[in-house]
Amino acid sequence: MTTAELRTAVRRGADCTPKDHLLGIRLGRAKELLAATELPVAAVARRVGHDDPPYFSRLFTRRAGTAPVRFRAQQSRTVPGGWSTQVPTPTIHP
Repeated sequence: MTTAELRTAVRRGADCTPKDHLLGIRLGRAKELLAATELPVAAVARRVGHDDPPYFSRLFTRRAGTAPVRFRAQQSRTVPGGWSTQVPTPTIHP
């Protein structure tokens, strides 16, 4: 497949450029890691293919609308699937 064919195929399938598609995949994975782990933002950046953590943070903020640290803080208040992190105290009726 030529570069032009790849670009056309990605545009048809993902409605964006290959670069934007790859960036979306990387940022999606970064969101998963930020929400599910305690890895430092720099480690998350490296795991998703960004060797420059400050650049990753700026890019993440621009694309996600919030800084990686704030994104993590917001995610820690919610649990995927709507489950609570707190175990309710059983009510005993006399």
